[in-house]
Order: sequence, then C-alpha cells, then structure tokens
Amino acid sequence: MPGPQHRQILIGVYVAARAEALTATLAGIFENTPLPFSLRLLPDPADETGAEALQARFSEHPGIEVLPGPAHEGPAACFNRLVSVPADIYVFLENGARVTPGWLELLLAALDADASHGLAGPSTNRGWNEQAVATGCGATQDALWDQADALAARYGKACVPLEPLHSLSDFCYVVKNEVVAAIGAADTAYAQGPCWEMDYNIRAARAGFRGVWAQGAFVYRALPCPQRLQVEGSLLETNKHLYQDRFCAWRSEAHHQPPPYHAHCAGDQCRYFAMPERMRIFMPLAGPALPWVLPAPGPVAPLLSCIMPTRARPEFVAQSIRYFQRQDYPALELIIVYEDDSDLPADISDARIRCIRMPPKTSIGAKRNEAVRLAQGELIAHWDDDDWYGEERLSRQAAPLLHNIADITGLNDMLFMARPQAEFWASSRTLFRRMFVENVSGGTLLFRRSLWEKHGHYPATSLREDADFLQKVLGGGARLCRIPGRDLCVYVRHHGNTWKFKEGHYLQQNAWTLMPQPEFLQRDRDFYFPPAAGAQAAPVQAAQSQPLVSCIMPTADRREFVPQAIRNFLAQDYSPRELIVLDDGRDSVADLIPAHENIRYVRLDRKSTLGAKRNIACELARGELIAHWDDDDWMAPGWLSSQVKALQEQGADICGLDKVFFYAPEGRRAWQYVYDGRSPWVCGGTLCYRREFWRSAPFADINVGEDNAFVWAPQHKRIVINPDQHLYVARVHARNTSPKETLNRRWRSYPAEQVERLMA
Repeated sequence: MPGPQHRQILIGVYVAARAEALTATLAGIFENTPLPFSLRLLPDPADETGAEALQARFSEHPGIEVLPGPAHEGPAACFNRLVSVPADIYVFLENGARVTPGWLELLLAALDADASHGLAGPSTNRGWNEQAVATGCGATQDALWDQADALAARYGKACVPLEPLHSLSDFCYVVKNEVVAAIGAADTAYAQGPCWEMDYNIRAARAGFRGVWAQGAFVYRALPCPQRLQVEGSLLETNKHLYQDRFCAWRSEAHHQPPPYHAHCAGDQCRYFAMPERMRIFMPLAGPALPWVLPAPGPVAPLLSCIMPTRARPEFVAQSIRYFQRQDYPALELIIVYEDDSDLPADISDARIRCIRMPPKTSIGAKRNEAVRLAQGELIAHWDDDDWYGEERLSRQAAPLLHNIADITGLNDMLFMARPQAEFWASSRTLFRRMFVENVSGGTLLFRRSLWEKHGHYPATSLREDADFLQKVLGGGARLCRIPGRDLCVYVRHHGNTWKFKEGHYLQQNAWTLMPQPEFLQRDRDFYFPPAAGAQAAPVQAAQSQPLVSCIMPTADRREFVPQAIRNFLAQDYSPRELIVLDDGRDSVADLIPAHENIRYVRLDRKSTLGAKRNIACELARGELIAHWDDDDWMAPGWLSSQVKALQEQGADICGLDKVFFYAPEGRRAWQYVYDGRSPWVCGGTLCYRREFWRSAPFADINVGEDNAFVWAPQHKRIVINPDQHLYVARVHARNTSPKETLNRRWRSYPAEQVERLMA
C-alpha cells in the first residue's frame, strides 16, 4: 500500500439526519486532517421532500461532490456508493460527528500496524460497544481538544481487535481498499437499521482482515435525532434475526421445527458462528453512482491577494517570492509593502507582484491595511516575509472558504525553526493553544476581503496586530477554520523577529520536542543554513577551565557493542574526559580496548550487579563529573559538551534526558519515550552528575532500576533536563538489561529513517 502521503483517502459523510450539523462536521474534517483527502456527501433522505431539503442544505457548500441515490436506502447502501469510487482508504463518517486532532493519522497507524488489519474505528463518547470510552466529554471546542489530547497521551498508537463479535461501530468506519476487493458490498437488506456493519466486519474477518479499535483516536458523536432512534429501534429485532440467519450455521441445518432466535449472539465462542463454508463472504458492488456538484456562485478559484509587509530583509523577501511562485493555487497576486529601496531584492520580474512604498517606520498594521486596500482579490492571505511555505498552503487554506465552511482560516501545529542554532522544534497542541490566539498563527491568516471592509482595519501597531484583527472579525460573527500546518508552514525564528521568545523553553519546557530537519525543507536548506556558516566555529573554552568528565561503562559479554561505544567516546568534542570500562563477563573484551591514555579497562574477578559496578567505577573515577556511557547506545560527538553545559549553567546535581529516542535496528523500528510523571526524572543511560552527589547517594546493589533509584533518592538535589534530545539514541535489542515495554503510553512511534539520519 502507498505511504500515508501518497494514499488516496476518500471521506464520505452520511447525511440522513441533523442536516443542520453538516457545516460543523465538514469544518472538523478540514481542521483536523493534514493528509490530502477527497470528500463526498452521501444523502439518504426519508422521502422526496427530505431530498429537496438536503439539496438546499448542500447548496450552502458549493463545490463538494454529492453521490446521490434513492430516498431512504439506509447506511449500507450509502457505504456501497462510497466504496464504488476508486480509492485506497475509505472513511464512512456519520453527519454530526466531529473529528479531532490526530484522528485520521492514528486510524491509519492502526491499519498499518499489521497487514491483516483491514478496518478501523476510533474512540468516542456515545455508542453501544467498547469504543464509547469518553462518555463524559462535553461538546465545546476546548472539551474536544482536551479529550483528544488525553486519549492520545494515554494510548498513543495502540490498537486492539474487537472480537469475538467483530463489533466496530459505523459512526466512523475506516476500510482499506483490499477489504472491499475481497468481500465487495455491504448487505443492504438491513435497510435503515443496525447490524449491517457487524455483518461487514464478520465477512472481512472470514476473508482474513481484522477490525481494530484505535484507542488514541477520538471522534465526538452528537445526540441522535429522535426520528433516527425510532427507525433503528423499530428494526432492531428484525435485523438481529437477519444477522443470525446470515451467520448461524445451526439455523441453516434441517430441523423438525425452526430453531429459536437467541437474544444475543455468542460470536466466535459458538462453533456454529460464521462458518466460512456456510456463509456468503463476497457480495458484488453495483456500478458507481453518478455524482453531481453544486457550482460555486462565482469563479471556481477567485483571485487571492497575498500581502507582505517588510523592512530591511531583502534576502528573506527574495526567498519568500520563490515560495509564492511555487503555490498551486491558480489565481494569485502578491503585494509587497516596503519603506526603502534597500528593503527589496534587486530584480522582481513577476507581473503578479506589486511593490508599494510607505513612509519610514510605518507600523506593520498600517502596512497591512494599505495592502488590503489596494488588493484586487476577493480573498486575502497574510504572507510574512521570513517564514517557509509549502506549495499547497494557499489552496488548502482557501478550500473551506470556497466551500462556504468558513470565512477565515489560519494554520496551527507548525514547526518552529531556530535558525541561529539550526534546530527545529515542535510544541504540544496544548502549548500551541496557549501561545496563539484562537489556536492559529496570526501570520498565516487567509480571509474574505469583505471581513476587512465590514469589521474594520488592523490596529496601527507592529505586535499582535494580526491577532487583534482576528479577534475583531470573530467577534463580528466570522467563522474560523483551523488548518493543520505541519507541512504547510515553518515559523522561522531569528534575531529580527518582532515577537521574542526562546524556542524549546518558552512557557513550558517539557511541552517542546526537538525534531529532525523535515524532508520538505531540503531544497531550501542552503538558504537558511549556508554551507559557509558552518566554518565559523564557536570559541572553545580553555581546557583547564573545563571539569574532567569520567565516563563509566559497565559491560558483560557485549563484544559486538563495545567497539562502537569506544568510537563514540573518542569522537567526542569535549576534551577533558576519560572512559572507565568495567568488565565482568565470561568473555573478556580486553583485546577490543585501544591503548589510549584516556581509556582504562578494569577486569572484575567476580560477577557483580549493575549497581555495584557503577559504584566501583565511580570510586575509580578521577573526574569531578561522572557520565554514564552505556555500551549499546549511540552518542553524537557533541553529547558530553551538551551534558556539561546543562549541568554547569544551571548549577545542577544531575542532568539527562526525559525524552529519549529508541531504535531497534533489526526491525528498523523507532520510538520516542516521553516521560510525563510528576516527580523529576531523567533516563539512566543519559545520566551525568557530580561525583560529590554520588557519594551521598550511591547506587543500589541491584541489576534493574538502580538508575531510577539513584535519581529518586531522598537526598536533596537539583535535576535539570538536557534539551539536546537529538544527540542520544538508545538501542533496543534482545539483550537489554531492562525490558522495553513499547506499548506503554509513554512510548510513541517515530519514523525510523529520521532516527537513522540522526545517527548518520
């Protein structure tokens, strides 16, 4: 199957009731689905009058394709309409449902976790089966965000099969194309009632596909309308009987009298249940429904005016023009508002670009007002001169406006580039909401020009003028759609930013995660990090003013790991260091130890616990500082320098990582372990501490957990977190001293290729 970015994802919204909730459902899809997708509406009106009402409702959202059918067919028939359209992934979503951040990524991760996984569903607040875990969730936007964050933190990418009855619910039903190819259509005999999805789940299971519940994904369900409850209630017993007729082999046998129906099916616990040789697994699909699309009242792609206030940044302006020229939105203009000729690059030859000069020291707000006043477009987009933009940014942000789902859009969930340090940071979703008004970056707003005309102009300020404008138009009734911006925009941080804050530390340090450079930035890397910039090395502190660090490496029968651990030590850019290797294995590794003045090898004459070996090494250490040097992990050349810096600058007793990359080379799998406990903690393999503190709290004489006991010792201490997560990768293998419970909620799957690039 193609990768997530290249799969054809088709989302179908089943509209049989609560048509007034359609806008909220569509807005949620656009707000929380960063992957490319196609959208279809699946109407199922009760009668012809209902069909006219639905068409009137659909007309409010021009440009969205509708797959029509006869009135009152039921969800199975609407599902069949959806899967008759070619796609790799089908998402059948009931109207009134509200998806939340991460919903689709987690559902796809559940499908990708095993080749046998063919169907998936999320957690929810309302339902008849195991998926209803958030029954107390409120309907406000904040409540949905908080619930999504809580489930994602608790379960991550974990998924569980729903057996023995294969009972995935149909409110959000995600199906792989391979399943449709194997079993075909859903059974429309269930009409408007329940059980059709259980029928489909069971047939898929007998064809070799499991239905799985992605526990970390969350989709909120609105209260069902009374009419739907009445229809489903009236068909419940009928459909339960139909379900048993389909799958109970005992009922298909010859009997003197018809066997009775059971109140509840026992599923796989019954030997008569869903016997493949006595059931129909494949049902043919009818031909695809002929779609119709309500045309937009104006041009399909109205002119979009990008506005760029700038001052004294000609190199940024030139690069930003390149991003403008890459955009896939077809009708564009760019208005650059500047103060001096030196603000602009030498040659701007694109006819779509206009440059407007204003007096010196004009505020950013005033520049934005002048740009909008002169704009010819129906739509306006902020185009900040110093940020990175992906080529789909404008088309993705304009879509909710063109479908009349929103009046203004903005981006969230973006990466932050700390340009001076060549670092990339991601904030948690909760922290992003704290940092940005209405959970969107003001520099990414895209809106109807009529909002500016109706609700007033930007304030004449150069700080948060965009946020003030946003709050003003929302106060006037404008509808906001928040678009995931991870691959659409990078917030570039540099010395000239108007808003000053420290990436990786601002507001809540443990809510920031250091990220590898994103692949999409590769072709623009030389602009932000010119090769020549690397030639200017920071002045090195005199060796005599730096403390000696004793790296301690207990080992036993790890011959395959020891050479690389020594190479990692010798590659360190921190000069005053020594390595103490303590070996109590059956197979001595003395022959692997180079003759080096900074490396000492100690052969122990008896087997000792890991805690005892650490204590012996600390006794032998000559350094003021002690660093753990696990024999099977990878440390970048700057690792020791970063540890000493963290310890010394903050006057701490212990430092290390509370977010650690783990890599299993045999299966090419990777994770990031993220500690979220209340007591301060750092990972044992990453410990660096003062020798004097160790004397007050030596290691326990145990093999597993001696490092945690040391960190949590009752002695008074100051523990600090080293922010340089990218300099250390722990290895996962069959002989780890402590087991790696990667299904624990603190273990989060991570792209293996990105961890491999760190180690390269």
